[in-house]
Amino acid sequence: MLVKVLSFGTNWWARFGRGPGDSQRFTNHAAYYNSTGVRRGCKVRRHWVVSGLIRFNGVGDFNPHLPNRSLGCTFRCSDLTFAFGGNRLLFDRKVSKSEVPDCYLVVVTSDLHGRLDFDSRDWKSTSAAVISASQLRDNQEAMLLMKPGDWVQTDCGFWRLTATDRTQADVALELTGDEVLA
Repeated sequence: MLVKVLSFGTNWWARFGRGPGDSQRFTNHAAYYNSTGVRRGCKVRRHWVVSGLIRFNGVGDFNPHLPNRSLGCTFRCSDLTFAFGGNRLLFDRKVSKSEVPDCYLVVVTSDLHGRLDFDSRDWKSTSAAVISASQLRDNQEAMLLMKPGDWVQTDCGFWRLTATDRTQADVALELTGDEVLA
């Protein structure tokens, strides 16, 4: 599956493994994780409503020191799976800019998009897949896999993922109003 990154979640962390015979120092056997989270004081906490994460391996095409350089890039990924109590999506490697993505990684926040009603069955289009969602009081963040035409509903209205060109290579999440866009 090809996934184009439009945004990342707030919560980043890493796990470092040890290579064979490497007892004194960490090696490049690292994994970098991203998920939703909400800020509480000076810390970011998960407060998952839906548990899940995306993973980049340390030997791939991802620079953990400059994650925003991956915004707008398309990656070959595993299928979204459920394992270890949550949703998982592995980002394997970048592909060329000419490759058309199957879906887009989109993060919706209550600060930017409005409050989501996670208890409603109709807060998102049926084809949009939730990777993770976090909530603490009025702060919310949801990480989704979306295709052009998919939407989420907030208290501000409906946000639709809309293609900005004919190839659907460029898309944007746009506020479309109050009607349901099936």
